[in-house]
This record gives sequence, structure tokens and C-alpha cells, in this order.
Amino acid sequence: MTLPWLILVASALALLVPLPAFYSRKHSYRDLHQLEIERRNGSRWGMVKQGLRFSGHWIDLARGLLGSIGVVMTIDQLAAVSPLYATHAAWARVVVPLTLATLCVMMIAFFFHYPGKSVAPIPFVAGTLLVLVPPSVAILALLLGFFCAAKLRALSLFFVLVAPTLALLGYFLDRLLWPSIAGAVLAATPIVLAFFRHRELVVPVRRPRSS
Repeated sequence: MTLPWLILVASALALLVPLPAFYSRKHSYRDLHQLEIERRNGSRWGMVKQGLRFSGHWIDLARGLLGSIGVVMTIDQLAAVSPLYATHAAWARVVVPLTLATLCVMMIAFFFHYPGKSVAPIPFVAGTLLVLVPPSVAILALLLGFFCAAKLRALSLFFVLVAPTLALLGYFLDRLLWPSIAGAVLAATPIVLAFFRHRELVVPVRRPRSS
């Protein structure tokens, strides 16, 4: 197996392995409203800091970024040396990693065993979208989702707003609509699964040392 194929397999596994599904029950799982209540000063910055202290969020962000970059770079490299791959590279460089990421989000939802709760894979989704969707579309959609979710203390709003915003901005700002549509499918998957499975979206945080 040549080096490009090894990089492709490693990057695909980074996108596909549902790490949040296997977080320990020693962690705490909270929605944004619970996090803000638990902060003594009730500040949103304190709520954000508590979430950022959890290393799993950074690992998920890196998985989305590096896994997507690895898949895209490998497909582009293979397309440059083979007419067979070049024929399909235009769509494969976006559809393949987004499909892997969507499968990962689905496995997170189905393999995470915590009564009535489901992990909101916001860092992983954000990292993947930043690579695969045009920056002018992805950044605006993600900022809108982050702001509204934090302001209204509702994790579900992130996915509810990011998915249609990607589609709309892709229609107006991007020559090719289908990367934004594929990104919208990825962003919509967590909230759709949570709705039909009657789960509450939560984020893992570090449990206080005193508990």
C-alpha cells in the first residue's frame, strides 16, 4: 500500500471513529442552561471556560480538521497522477469526507449510552465544515450557530440554524451548491437523530474535583 493510500485510510479512520460515544461516565454531561446555573457568577464566559477545559472537545475539533484535510489532500494527489481518479476528484474530495463525518455522527448517537441524552458533536462538525465548505459560507454559518446557541442556552439551536444557513449561503455565495448542501446534511444529522430518538443534546465537561 502506497503512502497516499495509507494517509487516506488514517484520515478516514480519524473521521469515522466515534470517540465521543466512548467517553467515560466519570465525566459530567450538561446542557448550556445547566452549565450556566452551575457557575456561581452565572456568566456566559464562565460557562464557555468550563466546556473548553474538556480535552475531548479539542481532540474532536482536530479530528474534523485533520481528517478532512488528509482525505482532501490524498484525493487531490491521486487525481494528479491518475486520469481514473481525476474524473471523480471534484465531487469525491467533498462527498467522501462529509459522508464519513456523517456516519461518525450517527454512530455517536447510537453508541452513546446515557439515559435520555446524546452528545452534541459541535467541535467535530465545526472542524469538518471549516475544511470542506467554502470559508465564506462555513464561518458565517458557524458564528450564527454559536452565538444563538450561547445566547439562548440551547445546544439544539446550533444545528437547527447551521444546517439551513449553510444551504442558503451556499446558494448565494458559492458557485457550487452541493458542498454546502452536503455540509447541511452533516449539520442536521445530530438534531434529527436526537428528535426522533427523544434525546437531549448535551456536552461533556470535566467533573469538578470535589464531586
